[in-house]
Amino acid sequence: MNRKKLPFWVFILGLILLAQAGCKHDPDPIIDDKVITSNICHEDTVYFQNDILPMLLGTCGTSGCHDISSYKHGVVLVDYLSVMRTGGINLGNPASSDIYHVLGDGDDRMPPSPNPQWTASQKAALLTWISQGAINNECLNQSICDTTDVTFTKSVLPIFDKYCLSCHSGANPQYNLDLTNFDHLAAIIDNGALLGSVNHEPGYYAMPKDMNKLTPCEIRTIEIWANDTVFPGGGGTGHPCDPDTVYFENDILPLLISNCSTSGCHDQASAQDGVILVDYASIINTGDVVPGNPGNSKLYEVLVETDPEKRMPLSPADPLTSEQIQKVSTWIAQGAKNNRCDGACDTTNVTYATHVWPLIQTNCTGCHSGANPGAGTFLTDHQTIAAAAATGKLYGSVAHLSGYAPMPKNATQLDECDLAAIRIWIENGTPND
Repeated sequence: MNRKKLPFWVFILGLILLAQAGCKHDPDPIIDDKVITSNICHEDTVYFQNDILPMLLGTCGTSGCHDISSYKHGVVLVDYLSVMRTGGINLGNPASSDIYHVLGDGDDRMPPSPNPQWTASQKAALLTWISQGAINNECLNQSICDTTDVTFTKSVLPIFDKYCLSCHSGANPQYNLDLTNFDHLAAIIDNGALLGSVNHEPGYYAMPKDMNKLTPCEIRTIEIWANDTVFPGGGGTGHPCDPDTVYFENDILPLLISNCSTSGCHDQASAQDGVILVDYASIINTGDVVPGNPGNSKLYEVLVETDPEKRMPLSPADPLTSEQIQKVSTWIAQGAKNNRCDGACDTTNVTYATHVWPLIQTNCTGCHSGANPGAGTFLTDHQTIAAAAATGKLYGSVAHLSGYAPMPKNATQLDECDLAAIRIWIENGTPND
């Protein structure tokens, strides 16, 4: 039986239909991108619009990366739909979600080097959001805005961390503006750029870039901190102390010089075990300090060592107190920065417990305690300190008066406010108050 030849185009069409029939894909799931809004922000909930989207826009959904124009590797991270469609979200195994997995520490991590990595808290927030169902949620929180105790670490840094530090930190911060650097912050507060930018005022770059304005509460928090807490009166002078921050020059250096960098131990001449603890560079380098990680820092490890033959300071010297060790731990955890502050000088109500003892404990007891106190002088409690004050030796030494050995040894002189506090306490009769 003769069969007519089929036209060639019919043959090709049949192949196409056959291929389609054999390679069926499930249709793209319908994603409900309706925003679920709550009037109150619950502490145990991570909100996409409040917490996740700002971080993605600041670090990933940028030009040349994962914005709509660039869409590197086909990934777009500029809104809820694009995140759900291209971010590889895995609700069954949140940690395996592509958007989370690429935040690791490898060479192919995102954001790519030299951009700053996401912080541990940012990564945890993303993982929690996925674990909670990756919902397009937001909270208004308009009824809660607590600005009664604004500090940089507790109040302002979380705002910067969410919106700003992805661009303005690290080795190459945009516009050479590092918002973790106190001097940089002082400059943009002085010239009005910080408040002008977050308020979207004319003449300033509106920040955060390519995002909505901060909430009124967030803006108010930054305003209070800039005008009152960080720079009293808004003058921008000096480096006032934040109560949540441990400062190297104020808290750590005097402590180490008094207890560790003494003759025969870790001063420049002795350099026991190659460790020198006399200034910032030597402490970081020879103390094997790992910024942000106290547990892996040799300086901290030897302070909490339980073996008396290994712990520092070496026996028979007294170990540091738990409070002093905690200060070292906190300083390292906060980045082990070479920072300082100039606290307000309030000598209206000087007491031994709040003024004198903390100064002596930080600057003096390391040498003037233990089995062999320096110059045979104990400064370990109120009785011994008051006795040194009665002879004139205490104030004469710290004030560097003629005829007295200048103290603290091998360290800078106490500032005028500290000297005034000691002098006032002595003039008041060295009370144990």
